[in-house]
This record gives sequence, C-alpha cells and structure tokens, in this order.
Amino acid sequence: MSRIELSAAALLDVLRSLLADELGHLRCLPAHEVHAEQWNHATCISRSQSAAALSLGADSLERLALATRVTDFFQLRETGVEDYLLRKDSLGEWVELIRLSRARGSRDLTFQTSGSSGIPSQCDHRWLTLLNEVGHFHAVFTDVLQQPVRRVIALVPCHHIYGFLFTLLLPDIHQLPVVRGHQALQLVMQRQLQPGDLLVGHPFIWAQISRSGKVFPAGVMGLTSTGPADPAVLEALLAQQLGNITEIYGATETAGVGYRLHHQQPFTLLPRWQRDAHHPASLLDASMQNAPAVCLPDHLQWFDERHFCPIGRKDHAVQVGGINVFPRQIEQWLESLPEVASARVRLMTPAEGQRLKAFIVPENPLQPLDELSELLQQRCEQHLAAVERPRHFSFGDVLPAGAYGKAADWPIQPQNRERYA
Repeated sequence: MSRIELSAAALLDVLRSLLADELGHLRCLPAHEVHAEQWNHATCISRSQSAAALSLGADSLERLALATRVTDFFQLRETGVEDYLLRKDSLGEWVELIRLSRARGSRDLTFQTSGSSGIPSQCDHRWLTLLNEVGHFHAVFTDVLQQPVRRVIALVPCHHIYGFLFTLLLPDIHQLPVVRGHQALQLVMQRQLQPGDLLVGHPFIWAQISRSGKVFPAGVMGLTSTGPADPAVLEALLAQQLGNITEIYGATETAGVGYRLHHQQPFTLLPRWQRDAHHPASLLDASMQNAPAVCLPDHLQWFDERHFCPIGRKDHAVQVGGINVFPRQIEQWLESLPEVASARVRLMTPAEGQRLKAFIVPENPLQPLDELSELLQQRCEQHLAAVERPRHFSFGDVLPAGAYGKAADWPIQPQNRERYA
C-alpha cells in the first residue's frame, strides 16, 4: 500500500490550494478573490510574457514565499529539488518537480495549522499513516452507504489535513470524480446530487446548507470536522433526509483521532490510537514503536478504552467558518488600542449569527459611539484576519457580569448600543 502515489491531477489540485492560501495571506485577500479555480498546468507563477496565459503575477518576494510553502508541505529539501522551484515558472513544472521528489523517496507531508491567531505550526505526517487512515474510512463509508463512494463533493480546501484526506487522497486512490469550489456548493444547495455522493464540509457550511430546507436524494452522506457541530443543525439535515452525517474528530497535529455516525453517540477511536493509561488527556500511536504521547487540544470524557466525547478546548479556541480563533488574544489586541479601556470577545449565540461579537468599554466615555464603532471596524479590517473580526460591537461603562461578578454574555440587536452600569 505504501507504493500508492498521488496523480499529477491531484498534485495540481493541492498545489493550487496551497498557493491560493499563501497568496491570499500575502495580499490580504479572501480566497474567492484569488481565483485559483482558473489556474491550470500552464499558469505562470510570475507575470506571464504571453497575454493568453494565466499568471499569479507574483513578484520576487511573493515567489520566494510560495516556493517556501510548497517546499515545506512536500518536504522537498529531503531530495534537494527545492531550488528548482525558483527556476521553473509554471504550475505544471512545479508539479513535475514534486513528482520527482516523491519518486526519490520524500513522500511524507507537512501540514500547517491555521495560524489565525499566532504563528502557524508545522505538523509532519507519515505517508503510510495517511494511506491507512483513508483506507479505514473508505470501508466505514461503504458500510454506511451500503455501496462504494461514487463521487466526492468538496466544500473545504484540500491543503488542510481534513480536506486533503477526504477530498484529495481518498478520491485519488479510488479514482473518484471530485467537484470543488462554487460548483460544489451549487450542487449541494440545489440538491443536484446522486446516490454514492460524499459531501465533505465543516460546521459553518453545514449550517448554511441546512437553512434551505430542501430534501436530499437517497444514498448521500456527509462528513463534518474542524470543530463541534451544532446538534440542531445535524438534526435538521437528517430531517431533510441526508442519509448520514459522520463527525470526524481530529487535529492538524494528529490527523483523524475518532469518528461517530450519530451526534448522540460517543466517538470511536481509530485503530491507530490507544489511550495513554498514565495521562488521560493523551493518546499513544500504536502504529509506531516508542512514539511519544500525543496531547490533544480538548478535554475528553472517556466511556471505555475506545469511546470518548470532547468536552471543551484547553486553549479556549472557538470556531469561525471552520477555523480556530482565540477570543482572548483578540481581546488583548483590542485593549492595546488607545480608544479602548477594556474589551470582551465572544462567539455569537446561534440566534445571533456565527461570527464573533465584542463588548467595548471606551477609554473616553464622551466619544460618540457611532464614530468609535466605525473606527474599530476599520482597525480590525487592517490588522485582523476575516474570521477574527467582530461583526458587532456593543458598548458600556463596564464589562457585562453576573450577580457574583462572573463574566456574562450580552444580547445583541441591530444598532445595539447598550450601556452596562
């Protein structure tokens, strides 16, 4: 099984996704403004001399950053081909360099955490481990659907480990068609699906899909991961006759850890993992000898040696659009602004929305609140990633607190300017 290799088409897909993500960060652009879906093997990295050829239009610094990102992901330094990325200028040529490196034996991959707050970290994964995980899940999906998966509808990018496993590696191994991007979302929203379709999404996108109320055709299943799924959304999807929605629990550092076929069940550990008897919050990788214990990002409630439920993040991260963000870090940034005396940031309630909200105590209590709100929005757009920006600001003389002084939530309405005294 270890000799299974990615096709040139799959390598182009993940290369496009990687470069689009990096270029978006470099240019402070959202993903849909990068237009990576138009790129092909002939697309140039730098500005093309031909008016007919597509180009990323990368300058020398951007080109270096793009080459570094690709080098890290595919571990090209192991075979010494990384320097050639700066000598070749088309995506097709970069794909061939990646294939050469993998043919020379550098087949493990390095995935990057989202880094939405703080510096992204690099997480290495063995190729054989990823193949084994996909093989296990393919059998699970076949059992759930009572037929093999026939097509993958990708509603997540394929350069993060969840998307890579289920929208790139699994379909590439089994030679399945994949629909990505806007076309994939249209198919789902219009329920133009067929038996054997596997829909790969995250909690935010599933919440949008559930709102249409349209019935799914028979023989379709969904996957969700990257954060806790709202049970009400999952129930709504099942009421719309989605055949199954399987939750995958994992992290960039671990790949998959467990799964459950219904949200009222506990998660089942994947065969690779076993519980660490000495550290309840850690796991041991049974596929490796003398492997160090892996500390998980969540507190877990164990029912037996193979079944568990996550019961809260250790780092207090919340999910916005499938990406981890850290409200406390955003609070600290807001409090560093001269106009802000203190701040609190929380995830909106389901009734309010699915973004962050902020409560601000102004440094100058006489400053007009409309003016302050506009100023804060401008500062957030300049310095925070889209998922980190509060979409609603409330103001008051003190931060909201309960009867015993404990931090409390606050309701929001359009144009709310409540003042807590």
